[in-house]
Amino acid sequence: MSASVPRLFVRAVLARDGKFLAVTLASCAVAAIVAMFQYSVYTSFLRASAVVPRMLGGDFWVTSASVECFDFPYQFSQDYEGALSRYVPGANFRRVVFGFATWRSPQGRRGNVAVVGVDGTGLPDDGFAADRSDLARLDLSTLGAVQPQFGSISETTLHLAQTVDTLPTFLGAPYVIVPFERGRELLGMDPTSTSFLIGDFPGGGRDLPNLVAARRLTARNFPDVSMLSATQFADSSARYWQRKTGAGMAILLAAVLAGLLMAILLSNGVLRFIQRYHHDLISLLGHGANQRDITSIVGSIAVLIALFTMAAALLVTPVMIALFRPLLPWVSFRPSDAVVPLLAVLASLLIALGAARRAIAAYGPDIVFRS
Repeated sequence: MSASVPRLFVRAVLARDGKFLAVTLASCAVAAIVAMFQYSVYTSFLRASAVVPRMLGGDFWVTSASVECFDFPYQFSQDYEGALSRYVPGANFRRVVFGFATWRSPQGRRGNVAVVGVDGTGLPDDGFAADRSDLARLDLSTLGAVQPQFGSISETTLHLAQTVDTLPTFLGAPYVIVPFERGRELLGMDPTSTSFLIGDFPGGGRDLPNLVAARRLTARNFPDVSMLSATQFADSSARYWQRKTGAGMAILLAAVLAGLLMAILLSNGVLRFIQRYHHDLISLLGHGANQRDITSIVGSIAVLIALFTMAAALLVTPVMIALFRPLLPWVSFRPSDAVVPLLAVLASLLIALGAARRAIAAYGPDIVFRS
């Protein structure tokens, strides 16, 4: 039988019985969209859990020994900078303080903000930076207003000097960036204390292999503090929020369940196709087709459903995330977020083909005579 017969059969099904496939296409697409959306929320949750360490960067961080997360630091003496510098020669240190403080908006509304004081911000002493997604909560508008916009942090009046797009948070208290000394003053900290030290190597991180030895010496000689690479500290913050709240695992579980539902729907759709066209497939066998032709027809339908599912998820998910941005400003879609859901679609395709294998195996030459 000509190799074009399976292709012609599939084209005929699409032209004459498109409504039958539409139900399977729509149900699989919805499940895939939900899976990709939930997975994007999960990855965004991990990114937002360590948004400040990732924004501040650095090659390594020095924290109190028991600190697991940026948002819950313990103070230690900034004199550790001098003591540790001999283990990381040439590294430049930046001090960081963090804590929660009261906020009074220009309209007089009160709330809380998460104050991040950092060396080398470039901000004026009476200015602060905030994320654009938090301006509405702070009763502030975007920069460019005719009059400066003032607010009070810990009863100290400051003005909005800069807006950024790198500090979205689910904390409930917006992050605000201020110069280090101002941050220490706003938080009422001891004048010799800091929450973190960030180390930067002058070679752009090429000295990071020496960090392992520096960490070992720090742990042995200064057990009150820990030295971590910037990546390790960011990952530790993300794990802390995921472990303590359970929110990340709940979101991931929803994505997994949606993926399983997609696999079930795809398998069911392929099996329903075989059942619906049972007599047509037998007729093809009677006209010279073989089991390979039947497999080609069923496989083409399964691949068609999977491709449509992938395309729908890739096109619709970013639109959904954009629509939900006012409610979930910390959620964003990155191309890398699509990799795992797309792999789930491919796994569902393999599961569907495996489920159809037994049904296809029944289409031997003898079935024509038995029918």
